[in-house]
Amino acid sequence: MVVLGLPRQGGRRGIPLSTPPSAEPPPGPLWRRLAWMAAIWATSVAALGVVAFVLRLWITPS
Repeated sequence: MVVLGLPRQGGRRGIPLSTPPSAEPPPGPLWRRLAWMAAIWATSVAALGVVAFVLRLWITPS
């Protein structure tokens, strides 16, 4: 797929948005992908907790 048809870029026209399927590396092992998903989930929950704690401190009358 090509988005921009830039002139003078050699034989190919435009910037490809995706690599050919044969050039993509195989996905990593399932346990590693699940570990990344769990780490990202835990980080997002922790960030939400921090924001909620700060909002609670801000809103709570002293």
